[in-house]
Amino acid sequence: YIVGHNLIKAHAEAWHLYNETYRAKQGGLISITINSDWAEPRNPHNQEDIEAARRYLQFLLGWFAHPIFKNGDYSEVMKRRIRERSLAQGLSQSRLPEFTESEKQRIKGTYDYFGLNHYTTVLTYNVNYPAGVLSYDSDRGVASVADRSWLNSGSFWLKVTPFGFRKLLRWIKEEYNNPPIYVTENGISERGSSDLNDTWRSHYYRSYINEALKAVVLDGVDLRGYTAWTLMDNFEWAVGFDERFGFYHVNFTDPNLPRRPKASARYYSQIISCNGFPDPATGPH
Repeated sequence: YIVGHNLIKAHAEAWHLYNETYRAKQGGLISITINSDWAEPRNPHNQEDIEAARRYLQFLLGWFAHPIFKNGDYSEVMKRRIRERSLAQGLSQSRLPEFTESEKQRIKGTYDYFGLNHYTTVLTYNVNYPAGVLSYDSDRGVASVADRSWLNSGSFWLKVTPFGFRKLLRWIKEEYNNPPIYVTENGISERGSSDLNDTWRSHYYRSYINEALKAVVLDGVDLRGYTAWTLMDNFEWAVGFDERFGFYHVNFTDPNLPRRPKASARYYSQIISCNGFPDPATGPH
């Protein structure tokens, strides 16, 4: 929470610096990208699960978006839950730091667009952790599972759930007063495979981009741009080179690191060159 707190304040300073010193002559846009899943209640008829889904979003996306895109401060549910659990643990104040009034004014509205990284959806339900458990998960009081019918990927956390993309885009529109949105990451992995016929990746992009299109056309979301993750296989954090997100396969055992296009590279290049979906009946356009 302390790191996140300082990150939000640092973001605000960077935005103001650009706004006051460079914007007039450069004409650029500056903002923040936030990574978020969509959360569905595990049981849509259970009020506790519905509230757990809301908390999941407020503790993940809202942690950073609420201060920047709303009012310069954390959401009430985040402040209340962390304060209550901190006091129950014998602390004299909340583990979530507080912004001063001047900091809130400094932070509020420090965006030109909403940057979003999105990959997957989770099913959430309420969990009441013992008071002594001191963690982010216990503060939000939410656990998550996946539907066993959802398609897998090369990452244990990433299930193919296109419907959640549209729902999250619409939620951002409604929660944060319809900001311009740029999707800065969206994609799917495979594990250790050298199979270039990655039909699952073409399916993922077709399905997710179609949901983004629905968000624009049917829900009025102000989606300005979309970026696939990623051009070529690369180093994926703690899993190294085992999980591959690329349109291009990279042979990491060859010192020359040769790159070969997967089938999805051709499919995606058609979408972006035609600005639309290829129609099998009438050719690529």
